[in-house]
Amino acid sequence: MNSIHHKIRGSYPGFIGIELPNEYEVILLDEENFNAYRKNEAYNALKVEVKNQYCHFVKPIEGSWHVVIEGKNCNFSPQKVNIIYKAA
Repeated sequence: MNSIHHKIRGSYPGFIGIELPNEYEVILLDEENFNAYRKNEAYNALKVEVKNQYCHFVKPIEGSWHVVIEGKNCNFSPQKVNIIYKAA
């Protein structure tokens, strides 16, 4: 499976919006669960619903987090993904 990884460090509150094809999946992981994900071990994550080629969630303000965007088909392209930060 193809994927994009983006690290978020805790800081000011805000929102993250992602423009992407509907067949992509977005998951938000803390540091411990991201390490488990990379090792193909069991992990807990927040799966963000993609609707109408867009998803958004509240940006974590504490700790270190990872957004992983997975493509479910062979036409996966990082150029089709646009990550938007907005301050609260």
